[in-house]
Amino acid sequence: MPQNRWSWLAAWYRRARKRPPPSHARPVPTAGAAGAAFAANETRPPSSATEGGDATNAAPEWRGGALERGSFVGPYEVLSPLGVGGMGQIFRARDRNLGRDVAIKVLPSALTHAPERLARFRREAQLLASLNHPNIATVYGLEHADDLPCLVMELIPGQTLAERVSAGALGVAEALRIGVQVADALDAAHRQGITHRDVKPANIKLTPEGRIKVLDFGLAKAAPQDSSISIEMTQPGTILGTPAYMSPEQLLAEPANEPADVWAFGCVLYELLAGRRPFAGTTFAEVVAAVLKTEPDWTALPPGLPKPVRDVLDRCLDKLAVRRAPIAEARAALEASLRSGTPLAQPHDQPVRAIAVLPFENSSGDPETEYLGDGLAESTIFSLSQLPSLRVMARGTVFRYKGRIGNPADIGQELGVDAVLSGRVLQRGDSLVVSAELIDIARGWQLWGAQYRRPSSDLLSIEQEIAREITDALRLKLSAEDKATLARRYTRNAEAYRLYLKGRYHWGKRTADALQKGIAYFREAIEIDPTYALAYAGLAEGYVPLAFYGHLAPRDALPKARAAAQKALELDPGLAEAQTVLAATAAFTTGDPASTEGAARAAIELDPSYPRAWQVLAELYMVQGRFDDAFTQITRALELDPLSLAMHAAAGMVCYYGRQHELAAEYARKSIEMDENFFPGYWILGLALEQQGDYSGSIAALARARSLSNDSANMIANLGGAYAASGDVAAARRIIAELDELASRRYVDQALVAGIFALLGDQDEALQRLERAQEDKSRTVSRIAVDPRLDGLRGDPRFQDLVRRQGLSPT
Repeated sequence: MPQNRWSWLAAWYRRARKRPPPSHARPVPTAGAAGAAFAANETRPPSSATEGGDATNAAPEWRGGALERGSFVGPYEVLSPLGVGGMGQIFRARDRNLGRDVAIKVLPSALTHAPERLARFRREAQLLASLNHPNIATVYGLEHADDLPCLVMELIPGQTLAERVSAGALGVAEALRIGVQVADALDAAHRQGITHRDVKPANIKLTPEGRIKVLDFGLAKAAPQDSSISIEMTQPGTILGTPAYMSPEQLLAEPANEPADVWAFGCVLYELLAGRRPFAGTTFAEVVAAVLKTEPDWTALPPGLPKPVRDVLDRCLDKLAVRRAPIAEARAALEASLRSGTPLAQPHDQPVRAIAVLPFENSSGDPETEYLGDGLAESTIFSLSQLPSLRVMARGTVFRYKGRIGNPADIGQELGVDAVLSGRVLQRGDSLVVSAELIDIARGWQLWGAQYRRPSSDLLSIEQEIAREITDALRLKLSAEDKATLARRYTRNAEAYRLYLKGRYHWGKRTADALQKGIAYFREAIEIDPTYALAYAGLAEGYVPLAFYGHLAPRDALPKARAAAQKALELDPGLAEAQTVLAATAAFTTGDPASTEGAARAAIELDPSYPRAWQVLAELYMVQGRFDDAFTQITRALELDPLSLAMHAAAGMVCYYGRQHELAAEYARKSIEMDENFFPGYWILGLALEQQGDYSGSIAALARARSLSNDSANMIANLGGAYAASGDVAAARRIIAELDELASRRYVDQALVAGIFALLGDQDEALQRLERAQEDKSRTVSRIAVDPRLDGLRGDPRFQDLVRRQGLSPT
């Protein structure tokens, strides 16, 4: 909120506290009828007397000579007072022509000389008269008594919702039935371009028959396109209404239309369900601050609340007006929940065996805090994946929904899990608000929900609480070892944890620059806490893709990756991620397939749900020519991470080297369907099309891969091979020259250049390049025994010797 608005609010509040109360604002006992609902000042609750009681016992003192008992306003005889509020006094009267009781609303005499109040009163009459709906109080006419304007309205028996909820929260079904009627009334008004702007429990009556009547459109405002009414009630910079139910835009004196009613409706529905307001405070300023800066306590809602109802509340109470649901959508969702007949509060009785943790939404909108939501989700995935009784969907799959999260239940069905965890993160200065909820996919129930308001320094404890409380909600039977695992803190330094989350966030982007940023953050975290095992594991994982994608020379990157992984395992022998790095780098540093397989099997034993470990094992079998085994392992990795682009690319690569080129192209196209800018998908597609003889398609796909990878040396080399395979010798030679010039400035994988020479028929140069690649510890040189582009070299003894030196058997 801009500073000048806070200054205005503080000054307004100070002036308001010093101002003496007007004489007409003295409390007046009421008979609990419609008049109480018109009260603008909620610090004066109506009495508990019921409608139709002996009004003479109330003996109210109303000032200003408004109306006397027995006096007439047109054909209406005044019987008794009903209430008083900032907008006027309410009286019960008798229509002598039609023989019915009515409510008459009159402005206090002290305000009759205030033009803006009179204009607002006439405005109310015009607005209400234009509405005809069973859930809106009917206006019968506009009369005058001694020059005082009097609005004649339908008299509504029963309680206000304020009175009804004062005894505590309503049952879910009753609250939903009321909510549907209120929403229907507001929808009718909105369709006529009318905004209520003061929706609150005191302005809603519940009749003895259970019918809802929305009252007091006294603060309503016609939409700009409504040319039939020309009076503009609210001047810029003026706030009207009750703060606890006012939308953020109203409190900021900004234009407020239908979304303001949606916000207030959400506040009312929340109060009916929880028995308390979503935004509370002991002073005006505290209430305003709560509305503008905090989120409701979702844990106050009843257990088992249907997911669609929780979604309605979430969308209605979005602080950005443009993101609130139209009131018609809210009504439809509540109606659907009532029609479904689903039990509205029932403990979970089906076991949850699989769960998906979606990226937490960054509610602040600040890109600098984007890492918080990703980091919390990833940390929760890591914690829960340590539990053997729970299958947790891998990061690669759930992060495919980042930025496009819709209905968590729909996502859960797509992923085939039993429950979905979603949440939001809001950071304001040094304070942090994290809300999360766990949804049962089969029933749409909320299994668990919580909100945490903490200093930013408590971020680490929030993640641990989420993981612990989810296990409680799922009633998982945890061993002492499982409980110890969940309770473990890899660091107690809040800043080290924050740096670690930033490192993971940038690591997830996988670009060269982002990977380098991630490594820098991991190093900073280690400097603060040298015992932080997860930071060492992150550092190790950061170097691997730099080497594998040719961003950094493998002879430089891989030893650093192994050293960091070994340190992580010294600090925590149970980290599957670090063990997987050792397995992934072993083939390039030891030349011993047996030790590589042992390292991969050890990683799988540590965490059978970690897909990257299965991928490494699949790639090991692939380079050995054990393609059936390789496909079994990569299929397992895909089962654990079904929407991962990296896993689809790995599956395509296994099929390519296994000479299953049509299937390789299918996996590649699937990855491109999921992300049209995923360059490895075009890379694998180009290689597969080349082997099928579709050279034009291959060149087009690999040219696209080069472009999307920002001229990666690997992709340039692969494109050169496609030119060579197609017979375009000149284009292939130009690519070789470009790569040789590039090699003077950065790393170029010479095994890929060797593939171009092999396709051109230059065996000697191809073999020389392969020797250089082996010296560089190239990832690609480990695959030469199965690389289709090198088939022309297989009869050469020099090639066979090179394959043996890789610890492999020539084929």
